[in-house]
Order: sequence, then C-alpha cells, then structure tokens
Amino acid sequence: MSTELFLNPQQLFGFGCLARNHAGQLLKAFAESKFGVVLPEIAEIMGMKEALSWIKRKGWEDVIFETDSLIVVQALNSSVHMTSYFGLLVEDCRSILSTLKNVLISFVYRSANKAVHCLARESCFLSGCLFNELNAPSFLKNIVMAEAIS
Repeated sequence: MSTELFLNPQQLFGFGCLARNHAGQLLKAFAESKFGVVLPEIAEIMGMKEALSWIKRKGWEDVIFETDSLIVVQALNSSVHMTSYFGLLVEDCRSILSTLKNVLISFVYRSANKAVHCLARESCFLSGCLFNELNAPSFLKNIVMAEAIS
C-alpha cells in the first residue's frame, strides 16, 4: 500500500493510493483530489487518513503501508501531541490505525514509489476513480509491472 500527493497551482491537491499483493501486482488503486491550497504536510496527512480509512473499509489486515513523506511517518510513530491542524489529522490517523490489525507504516524514497507518484500526479484528472488490474490506465499498469519485475 502506498500514497503520494500532488499539489496543483489551480488550488487543487490530490493523492493516490495503490495496493499490491506480495508479488508487487496491482490489486486496487484510487485517486482523489480536493479543492484548496494547503501546506504539503497537510496534504500528505490527509492522503494518509483517506488511505487508512480505505484499508479499514476493505477490512484488510497485515498491510505494509509505504509513503515518501518522512514527516508523516515520524508524526505517526511519535507519541507527541501536536496542537495544530496537522496534529489533529495525525490523531485521526492514529485513531484509525488503532482499529486496524497489523498495519505497518514505513518511509520509502519517491524513487521506490513511482507508480503511486504518477497516480497522484494524475489525480486531478482521475479524482474519485477506483482501479484494479483490469481497468487501470496503461501508464499505471506499465509502471506497476516494471516495479514488480525489478
């Protein structure tokens, strides 16, 4: 499972989320965009919250969740209570995480997260779209396949 964000100068930000199986093949993916101008860390934590909610709705367990947002990983793994909008969103994520079974959140470099990065980049055009291996856009299928092989 991975997320990524995209900031757009037209007052939109978006994110993508991608679920793969143990062999790296695409299971499910979604893209979402929202109106507003927010700081990158706010967009990242909002994307995380959406992705965690998705995992919960799916009833998935034993998930390794990868993100290229080190600040989000550090905030979620910290016990510090932050009195800010970012902090409130971190608390929301921690609350969702507490209801999930065996979900590990880890940091990866963007270079290891290319498929979901491209999905996020296209999120303003694909907002609200859900994908699987059969209906995913070709750009996404190609990157997922290349990453699964490497």
